[in-house]
Amino acid sequence: MSLKPLPILLLAAALGALGGPSPAEAAAPVVAAQESAHQRTLHKRHVYRKSRVEAQRSAQRSAGAGWKAEAQEHLAQGKKLQAQGLLNSAIYHFQQAVRVEPNWAEAHDALGTALDQNHDLSGAMREYLQAIRLDPDYAKAYYDLASLLRQEGNLQGAAVEFRKCLALDPNNAEAHNNLGLTYALGGDLNRAITEFQETVKLKPGWALAHDNLGNALALQGDLKGAIEEHRIAIALQPDWAEPHNNLGNTLQREGDIAGAIAEFRKAIELNPKYAAAHNNLGLALRLQGHLKSAIAEYREALRLRPNYAGAHSNLAAALYQEHDWKGAIAEYGEVLSLLPNNATAHFNLGLAMEAAGNRQGAREQFQKAHQLDPGNAQYAQAYERTLKETNASAPSAATSP
Repeated sequence: MSLKPLPILLLAAALGALGGPSPAEAAAPVVAAQESAHQRTLHKRHVYRKSRVEAQRSAQRSAGAGWKAEAQEHLAQGKKLQAQGLLNSAIYHFQQAVRVEPNWAEAHDALGTALDQNHDLSGAMREYLQAIRLDPDYAKAYYDLASLLRQEGNLQGAAVEFRKCLALDPNNAEAHNNLGLTYALGGDLNRAITEFQETVKLKPGWALAHDNLGNALALQGDLKGAIEEHRIAIALQPDWAEPHNNLGNTLQREGDIAGAIAEFRKAIELNPKYAAAHNNLGLALRLQGHLKSAIAEYREALRLRPNYAGAHSNLAAALYQEHDWKGAIAEYGEVLSLLPNNATAHFNLGLAMEAAGNRQGAREQFQKAHQLDPGNAQYAQAYERTLKETNASAPSAATSP
């Protein structure tokens, strides 16, 4: 089968989008999409660094209100403990701060961030909203609320709150970056790119922002622009593995397989436990015909991340290509244990079962694929074909003498 490099995807959900085969590829399972670093990092919270404007506002807010020394001491101690990862102790001190000064927005926001980190999302949201109610001009509270909403999957709400933060603090590079990530998660690439461009204008030395811009440009099809941004990220932070992985993905899409392999290897050199880079290196090696080396990379990716659906799918496809039907069937079974409603995985499992001689099992898998994606002509044709074969081989009913 002639393998085609697939688009770099920013969305975490891309692991479930294993890409249906084109008509020319119907005889063999398809390969999962490459994984960009930001598939794994988009949902992570970014540390909020106050801009000069917001820092001034915070100082004015704290000084002008004349908060009690006891509350200030609890807030300071809570932040110290929070930085050390002692969240329960930090929460206690933040709670004491708001007990002493119940109208102090900064203390409520600090309590919210600690509750958020401690996975008490409802409590965190309550504190962020209280901080905003007490101080509608507190940009950080809008930022923190937006980050929480995005974490919960409420992209529209998150975008609204990030925009409120930026209305108060327009030069906040982190808020522009996170608004861009939110738009990217929602599939609005034009607005995402605009926000990332604003981010790098405000903070040109931030490697992460350049890498995000590169991923968004690649998704939009501007591969040359994406390569330039990934190279800037690498120049700014040479020891960071993820831009190398993302550059490798983009080079592969441009057809520079050797260049892609070099970048994936560099990413692994910098971070040997980087499962996505091992998986992507396997894809590139397979494109060059190095099937056994590709299989070794997929297995290493799975050793590092056993529930990595994309790597299971890629390993299954490679084993299928080696005519290891049993191994391919086992790996597609792993994919379906992680993604039970993935039509492509059912279809690919059916192909492997059919190759192994299990026509009934193949028909059942093709039927499931067709039921999950009734508009896919390949799935429908495979099911109808195996159904006809089953009916044709069935014995006729005996007649009475």
